[in-house]
Amino acid sequence: MDKHSFDADVLIVGLGPAGATLAALLGRHGLSVIAADRAADIHPLPRAVHFDAEIMRIFQDLGLAEVLEAHTIQAPDYEFRTANGEALFTIRTQPATPYGWASGYMFHQPGLERSLRDLISEDPHVQLHLQRTFERFEQDATGVTTVLSGPDGEDQVRTRYLIGCDGGPSPVREFAGLKLENLDFDEPWLVVDAKLGPQSRVPAINLQICDPARPTTCVLTGPGRHRWEFMLLPGETSEMAMAEGFAERLVGAWECGPDLQIERKAVYQFHGL
Repeated sequence: MDKHSFDADVLIVGLGPAGATLAALLGRHGLSVIAADRAADIHPLPRAVHFDAEIMRIFQDLGLAEVLEAHTIQAPDYEFRTANGEALFTIRTQPATPYGWASGYMFHQPGLERSLRDLISEDPHVQLHLQRTFERFEQDATGVTTVLSGPDGEDQVRTRYLIGCDGGPSPVREFAGLKLENLDFDEPWLVVDAKLGPQSRVPAINLQICDPARPTTCVLTGPGRHRWEFMLLPGETSEMAMAEGFAERLVGAWECGPDLQIERKAVYQFHGL
């Protein structure tokens, strides 16, 4: 490969919300971008659920603010309560900030990602390379040569810059030898996402239940959806938490009605890094 010729200005590895937003911003400013992701399509289930006014300002700049109305709701107040329901303190949200938007939004990630993917798919400056996995790179004085693997084998991509937007484990970061600082906070929690039916009854605000017996988070997500997060107790394994009936029992204690449907459950390891 000629090291003085480039396939694009920038290669972005990872097309979650961060990578897709970056691709859209770079393309908007006329830079040529190759956006690669190991998956064939966006992840179909919810994961992240909140962004703030600064992020909405970025989406506004991309022309997505109105599009995202179908996938977001303004974040309500966030109340911290004791086990018996006594309010400890409340984080108040603001309907307007200096950025021109509310202080926070709860969102449905698949809907947001689909909007971003549709946007960059229409941008002539952005090439999508899906089902491509990062393998390695070699950097020199003028740019970076990156090896991606896919169903048809390996390809080399020559760009001026390589940006890793490939999540917490980040193979790009690992290959570059960049280290994470471990803050020695490590807890497993069960995350449960649910769709609401017409008869569902859920709190209208975001809640943190500071119960030493089992700390619990209960928050709105996108329109018509809700999330619970339950800290796993000593002796409770991931296999136990994912077994049939475990999440249903914990959510059932909230008495949300008969038509609430669990959409996703996953054990998530909270790391302080």
